Amino acid sequence: MMTHILARLEEVNGIVGCFDGGAMPFEQAYALARFYYDFQDTNALIADAEAMAGDNPAGLRNTAVSLKADTAALLNNIGRLDGVDFREIANAHSRRYHAIFQEASDGLNPYWKRYCELNHRLDYLPLGSKEYAEAEKECEAAKAEHDRRQTDVRRIYEEYERESRRAGDVFSLKASHLYALATKLDGIAGSIMTDLDRMEKGEGR
Repeated sequence: MMTHILARLEEVNGIVGCFDGGAMPFEQAYALARFYYDFQDTNALIADAEAMAGDNPAGLRNTAVSLKADTAALLNNIGRLDGVDFREIANAHSRRYHAIFQEASDGLNPYWKRYCELNHRLDYLPLGSKEYAEAEKECEAAKAEHDRRQTDVRRIYEEYERESRRAGDVFSLKASHLYALATKLDGIAGSIMTDLDRMEKGEGR
């Protein structure tokens, strides 16, 4: 986690540092949300740092220095997010995918209706007749077309569900959450460097 967090924090700083107060794209909001949720358990980060201190203290120091600098940059720019309505970003994203699904679902109805009409017609044709065979063939073709389109609708619905779950992550995010996490990370980075200094001086951890 100690090394992975730096790349993610760089991405977050890029988003926050370039944000001009306009409309934030969903994918950027989602990246901020996932950073928060993936690293909010700072205890896991501390445990990883402790293990790294024994195996690679020099690497840990470099990571801590970078973490300190990157969190300072985030804290310096975090105020840019004060006006961001993450709930609305999430809702708009979910609505867009629901509209796509609804349109596809509505478009399926005529194909089902056509199949039902043809299937109903078979009940009034003599079994084994030429008319029955032709109608049956047409009915099968209508059913196949409906099933093909229904498969597409199901795929679109699965996409809608997936995007709704992603939107849920963004819906719960607040700028204050990121501020609190950045503050914690800044403190952890400072503590790591202090502990490493003590270890080098033989004062223990």
